[in-house]
Amino acid sequence: MSVEISPQEKVFRKGLVWSSIAIAIVAVVGSAIAYLAAGLPGLWSALAGAGLSAVFGLGTQVVALLTVRKDPLIFVGATAVSSMAKILLLIVAAMVAQNVDALVRPAFGATLLAGSIAAIIIDIIVYQRGRIPYVQPAASEGAKGPDDGVR
Repeated sequence: MSVEISPQEKVFRKGLVWSSIAIAIVAVVGSAIAYLAAGLPGLWSALAGAGLSAVFGLGTQVVALLTVRKDPLIFVGATAVSSMAKILLLIVAAMVAQNVDALVRPAFGATLLAGSIAAIIIDIIVYQRGRIPYVQPAASEGAKGPDDGVR
């Protein structure tokens, strides 16, 4: 028995895949640049920034994909809670990062910012181009709509 993938799921999956690819590219490029600029501490700082940008960029997408088949109220509530949680996590991580002496702040901040912005831009493009119908087509030709037969 196969489950048909809804248009919403296709859009969420596409956003998740492309954002993951973008964050991975940012992690590799950012780590290489940070390693050349600041050595091993720069590399680890850039990887930490990329990891946090993955949480920021992918968290809500994962929750949306997991709850898209649930009741609309559960979907909206879960995505809202995940958005707030990731913002709080970002604030806490920034506060903790201030106290880590080994952290190369420019490498950490640059990869965090680049990965997060890349994920946001991809979300906008994917959701804007996504094909999600406003109405569900009738299950069969003989199905009556709200205007059929009742006046």
